[in-house]
Amino acid sequence: MGTPYPHPSRRRRAGSRAAAAAAAVPLVVAGLTAVAGPASAEPSLPEVFPEYFKESAASIEYTDGYYIVQLAADPVATYDGGVSGLDATAPAEGDTIDFEAAEVEEYTDFLADERAEVIDEHDVDALNEYDTVFNGFSAHLTAAEAEALAASGDVLSVVPDVIYEPTGSAVDTTDFMDLSGRDGAWEEEFGSARNAGEGVIVGVIDSGIWPENPALAPLPEPRPDQDVIDAKWSGECVTGDDEDPAGNIECNNKLIGARWFDARGVAVDSYASPRDADGHGTHTATTAAGNYKTRVEIDGERIGTISGLAPAARIAAYKVCWPGVGCAGADLLAAVNAAVRDGVDVINFSIGSIGTNEFLNSVSWAFRNAAAAGVFVAASAGNNGPVSTVDHQEPWVTTVAASSHDHTYRTELEYGRQEIAASGLVGEAEWPVKLAVDAALADADPASAAECDAGTLDPAKTAGFAILCVRANTFTANANTVAAAGGVALIVRDPNERGAANSVSAQKIPVVHVNYEDGLALDAWVDSKSRPKVEVETSEYFEQNAPTMASFSSNGPALSAEQNLLKPDITAPGVDVLAGMTPENHAGNDFGAISGTSMSSPHIAGMAALMIAAHPDWSPMAVKSAMMTTSYQTDLDGNGIQRGTEDATPFDYGAGHADGAEMFDPGLVYDSSNVDWIQYTCGTPEAYKIQSVCDQFGSIEPSQLNYASITVADLTGSYEVTRTVTNVSDKRSTYKAEIVAPAGFEVSVDSPRLTLEPGESASYTLTITRTDAAFGEWAFGDITWVEKKGHRTVHEVRSPIVVKPSQLSAADEVVFTGASGAEELSGVSGFDGTLGVSVSGLAASEVSTATLSGADGSSFPADEPAENSHVAAFEFTTPADAAFVRFSTFDDELPASTDLDLFVYSKAGDVLTPVGSSATGSSNETVTLEGGATFVVFVDFYAGSTETVDARLHAWIVPDSDEGNLAVSPAEQEVTTAGGFSLSLSWADLEAGSRYLGSLSYEADGEVVGSTAVNIVT
Repeated sequence: MGTPYPHPSRRRRAGSRAAAAAAAVPLVVAGLTAVAGPASAEPSLPEVFPEYFKESAASIEYTDGYYIVQLAADPVATYDGGVSGLDATAPAEGDTIDFEAAEVEEYTDFLADERAEVIDEHDVDALNEYDTVFNGFSAHLTAAEAEALAASGDVLSVVPDVIYEPTGSAVDTTDFMDLSGRDGAWEEEFGSARNAGEGVIVGVIDSGIWPENPALAPLPEPRPDQDVIDAKWSGECVTGDDEDPAGNIECNNKLIGARWFDARGVAVDSYASPRDADGHGTHTATTAAGNYKTRVEIDGERIGTISGLAPAARIAAYKVCWPGVGCAGADLLAAVNAAVRDGVDVINFSIGSIGTNEFLNSVSWAFRNAAAAGVFVAASAGNNGPVSTVDHQEPWVTTVAASSHDHTYRTELEYGRQEIAASGLVGEAEWPVKLAVDAALADADPASAAECDAGTLDPAKTAGFAILCVRANTFTANANTVAAAGGVALIVRDPNERGAANSVSAQKIPVVHVNYEDGLALDAWVDSKSRPKVEVETSEYFEQNAPTMASFSSNGPALSAEQNLLKPDITAPGVDVLAGMTPENHAGNDFGAISGTSMSSPHIAGMAALMIAAHPDWSPMAVKSAMMTTSYQTDLDGNGIQRGTEDATPFDYGAGHADGAEMFDPGLVYDSSNVDWIQYTCGTPEAYKIQSVCDQFGSIEPSQLNYASITVADLTGSYEVTRTVTNVSDKRSTYKAEIVAPAGFEVSVDSPRLTLEPGESASYTLTITRTDAAFGEWAFGDITWVEKKGHRTVHEVRSPIVVKPSQLSAADEVVFTGASGAEELSGVSGFDGTLGVSVSGLAASEVSTATLSGADGSSFPADEPAENSHVAAFEFTTPADAAFVRFSTFDDELPASTDLDLFVYSKAGDVLTPVGSSATGSSNETVTLEGGATFVVFVDFYAGSTETVDARLHAWIVPDSDEGNLAVSPAEQEVTTAGGFSLSLSWADLEAGSRYLGSLSYEADGEVVGSTAVNIVT
């Protein structure tokens, strides 16, 4: 236990794939084939295999539902005689059936009479009747009726109805998530996919909604959950603006609500309504809760069906993001407030930014309130890749990483006599092709034009051509550039052998991506021809091993809470996710495949909707815990999940990949409440933001939050973690702890067995002790609580253990006040020996001021930084021997609600290179850097309640020497592993009205092992 193991359903699936044909299945064909499913039978099987059907029927556990009933006689197509007075009807080889022939008409009548006798005898209503290639009928049967028919001598088989679709119809992720199919959670938990998620409302805070999308079509009436929805829903459908009728929308019983928010009036050249001008919101909404088995057509080709994760759930859309503008904080808050008030059960929030060492702002606090009100919040982890870029680090939100699923799309690109594999979801096409440099404006930089940078293509040269670009920008940016210049398609080749960082997304024009080697050959061929053309085949559907982590998926360790909370929480499909789109922005298509954690988050939102439908009395944290503790850490081949060519870790996938079937019965859950979250926050460096609340409720160490994962950073020797579990099953249960200790650690538990009554809670304490783990290196293990009945495992409740040993545990930063004073510091040692401490500083800040105005909430132009009315720039030259350099602004020096941001660049000649930034939702911004460079600091007045603000930028160049104004004692002391130490600090005669900064440097055997920044405000 504790080592990676495949979930039973994944072992089955891996085996079935091994037995399947390895060749790709064409995504679009003229005929229909059946999706394989349990206990299904091919209608064309000859009569010589009747035992097969009887054995299959005997293995079926019949329930009420739709069935196919096959009768014993051969159908017309295969009847070769044997019934007295009836000639054969099977056509000779090479011939077709002559339906007007007398023998065919007579045999057809015979089959009709037999079917009528069976139908009448069993008193069932046939929905469809068959006689040509299959002899029988379909019907909705009770379990008893199905059993009686199966026992009849006239009946060959009675099997559950199988959905028949175009080849490649498994284009959604629901099978991979263990939701669809006879053994999937939809059937097991809800009786049918069409009931999955009933009574639940999913709120999607995003770019709006395209209500005409087929995945949002009205649900069949009457709705069995309508009373439940009516009782909780108090929202509205804001249809639009009379001055912009093109943006007006209508809701229905699927899309039951829609609102739009634009507090700052930034909606420019877009719909003044909830209508989605981008497609992102429609994609996330239909991923989470789009209708069951919605037929998909792209570029005129039918490619199968998709289903949302919770197909019977209702959707409420909240538009907060605007093309080219972004998503204003004020609108996000308004949307969260509205969603909770309206009565949603789940919020999906596929919006974020690069993770920082802070998690608490107004939006995250609003989500805390939503969670406290019983609303589950799923949020995207971010698309900034490794390392420590994960967003949404607050514990009351479920943060979702992105990984692959078990199918993908590939196409063949032909040129000359060559055929190369490419990626992209396109239909069959032929295009004249041109290199981007040959389609460039006369004054465009060739290197920039080759990458299809914005503004480099000449419409006169581009119109009507597919343009071949070297990949440097996002697919979206390149597609927009080519489309704006009149290009009909985009072909992107990799610039090197490392390949692409993410997958091709749905765009305004068809997009095809080729690798480096094939791209170079294609480039040379195009350059050698006078009128080159390329052809692409319709995309094909491939099965693949999964999951693997997406290269773009942001990961941990999360920097907030001093790295003592594991984020992301979980992973779900976020690569090549097919869902609804806006046709006017995606080449007229209602559907498209997109990649990103924006796509993985609604998977978890949809799964949460299913959980709430099944367990309406569970808290959001119980739902989250159930998903985390039942997740898995292996791919379909039974190997550990990979990231690139290496094993992924909990920093990539959190607890693991979500399992849509196992989550409904987790056995035990780790729950927490509003007070717990407050105390958690008050135990982090961000406690100052809610100090009055902390004074009331107190604090806990972040590692002690009752969470379904266990994370301890800077473990010095030994550490105890306490957790509480609650039995959510309906039986008295006994669990035994199985522990896999992280490498270099020992882990013990005070209560190795727990016995709990239904609803009962119990606590346990883990003691984690370093043995020989490398200092400063993370190690991973797990604790799994296992319940068994005899030899059968009933529940496995797994929590990852993530630890990093440290030689020293001391405050990263302290703040004291007064021109003179004394304070005590304490910490814990992780080693036996001598601890030394030295002082750098103190240095007073240099204050630069500027009057800024016109805050408009626009994104800072990081590639082209410049001063304007709301941006000021300050230059500083720093010595190489500085201990460190810091730039800061402070809330308490500015009017309430002011939001300043900092962007720092190093300067070499006239070239500015970004080296750091701080852009939280407040004006407490800090960037700390090494010295030895010239820095330009841009201060941006992003938002505020006043028209103008006098911005104050503090800059410190802390010398690598003791300035004699801060004393510490003792300079050396003997310490032991896991033993405490204390220091006395004193300072005097500092200048009043200043901010001073210095640092304490800790040493072990002459090696620096840690530091504490010391701030003194006089």
